[in-house]
Amino acid sequence: MRKAAEKRRDDGFDAVPGRYPLPTLHRSVARAFVRVVLAFGCLGGLLMLGVFFASRLPDQLVRMNYESVVYVRQMEEAVNGLRFPALYGETPEHWRTAFQEALEREQGNITEHDEQAVVDELRAAWSRFDAVSTGPERDAVYAGLRAGLDALVKVNERGMFRRLDENARLRDIVVLLGALIFLGGTVWAFFQADAIAARVAHPLRRAAEVFKDRPSLRGGLRLPDPQTLEVRVLFDELARLWTRLGQLEALNLDALVEEKNKLAVVLNAAEDAVLVLSAAGTVAHVGGRMLEILDLPAEAVRGKLWTDLSTASPNYLTLRDALKPDLQGSRDVELLPPAGTAGPLFFAARRRELPGGRGQVYLLSDVTEKRRRTTLRSEMMDWISHELKTPIQSLGLAADLLARRRDLDEDMTMLVTTVGQDVARLRTVAGQFMDIARMSPHALSLRPERLDLAARLPEWLGPFRLVAREKNVTLEFRAGSDVPAVDADPERFAWVVSNLVSNALRVTPSGGNVWVSVEAGIDTGHFHPAGGRCAVLKVEDDGPGMTPEQEERLFQPFSHGRSAGTREGLTGLGLAITRTIVEAHGGLVRYAPRPGGGSAFTVLLPSC
Repeated sequence: MRKAAEKRRDDGFDAVPGRYPLPTLHRSVARAFVRVVLAFGCLGGLLMLGVFFASRLPDQLVRMNYESVVYVRQMEEAVNGLRFPALYGETPEHWRTAFQEALEREQGNITEHDEQAVVDELRAAWSRFDAVSTGPERDAVYAGLRAGLDALVKVNERGMFRRLDENARLRDIVVLLGALIFLGGTVWAFFQADAIAARVAHPLRRAAEVFKDRPSLRGGLRLPDPQTLEVRVLFDELARLWTRLGQLEALNLDALVEEKNKLAVVLNAAEDAVLVLSAAGTVAHVGGRMLEILDLPAEAVRGKLWTDLSTASPNYLTLRDALKPDLQGSRDVELLPPAGTAGPLFFAARRRELPGGRGQVYLLSDVTEKRRRTTLRSEMMDWISHELKTPIQSLGLAADLLARRRDLDEDMTMLVTTVGQDVARLRTVAGQFMDIARMSPHALSLRPERLDLAARLPEWLGPFRLVAREKNVTLEFRAGSDVPAVDADPERFAWVVSNLVSNALRVTPSGGNVWVSVEAGIDTGHFHPAGGRCAVLKVEDDGPGMTPEQEERLFQPFSHGRSAGTREGLTGLGLAITRTIVEAHGGLVRYAPRPGGGSAFTVLLPSC
């Protein structure tokens, strides 16, 4: 029975008993579509054949005309070779053979009705020219031969231009004919589609008017009478789904309320203070921790415009200035503590965008304890560094006094020298340790002034030229044109140059190169609006470079990895100091392997 019903549907009738039979769109649309496809397919095939034959044959003939002109140029070269053998360097027999071959190729490439006569005259002129050896008579014969060559070129040029004109006219005719036929077919297809669409559009338009009135999900859906079987099946499904949606609405409403309550519990229990703003800037949700910071009840915050809360709380005023829609990354915020507690509170504020631009989420993470531990660690490092100075100085003084004695044997002298070298190394490490202790962003104090790096760098590089000379390393400096001035602390930034250049010289083998350059650059958004100017300092070397493991920990303090291929020194302290100083200036330092081997460090400083 199912197959019979499907067959009746395919034939255009409703197989559901008890209802008025309706025609189906399936067969009528399929037939109309097949007719349109066949019509346009045949038309396209005919047009393709027309275009093919209209363009292929003239193109072939034009190509033959062009080849004839090429043969004429070959014959001209052969004639010139016979007339001026000293200039062309080949034997007369070679040029005679070349002329005969070009003439025979032209004989087989004739396309114009008057071209054969020109070729015959040219052949006779060549025979006369070849029979005369030298003298004025040969020049007179050459004039006739030259005229024949020019006539052959003109014949083929006229043929090319004529065929191009004919090809253009034929192309225009084919295109116009195709456009007219396609236009007629399009109009016919439009009426075919309009006749079918009219049977569907009327009931669907009336159904759209029903939905426009927004009927209640709890009531039944009353749709107009359909005119086709497919539309009636669609309306039946819509009515069934409408009833199902009404049932789901009642269930989902309770589920949404429950999920909202769960989310509120989770956000209130979070350690971070949470603030959710809608796209209009109103408070969509506020966590319990945020309410404690604001010292406000939930009713005074939820649903209100965040920038216009009715309070003069110092914490609210501070957060209103800090939590902006353009907040990028993390921003430190200092707030007042709750009543009864001592000391300020420090928070790291972050912003997240809701999907689809529907609002903002602001998170405040309490970093008060982290700051306290950082301060204690810095103070302890500073104390340890200072405590190391006295014993190191004593050891150094003792080593110097022993080295001055003249009664030391060779072994004792070697031991005293080793002690002195180790004391110097300990003094350097202690100094770097103190630098690291002072390198926290809060402890680092800068005295910036306007610096012309192109002028100051040669001065800073002066001491390193002696080191480079002793190591047989070439130290080159290059300054670009129009390098912008920067605001920088000359003493601190000299550390940056010193660390980068000394590291490069240390790892570069004898006979190697170290390149230092400064030039103007365009910032791509690191610390400027896109397009701002900056100064770019580069320090490159052709040493062994860095291993992947070293790259991962390159700028970390106390990263005691050794440079690849060398046993000298540590690579972590100086680069940690470098990064801290550059970032304190609002700049950026980065590393990349140098093409061809070695390392390349780049420092970007804003010009403001």
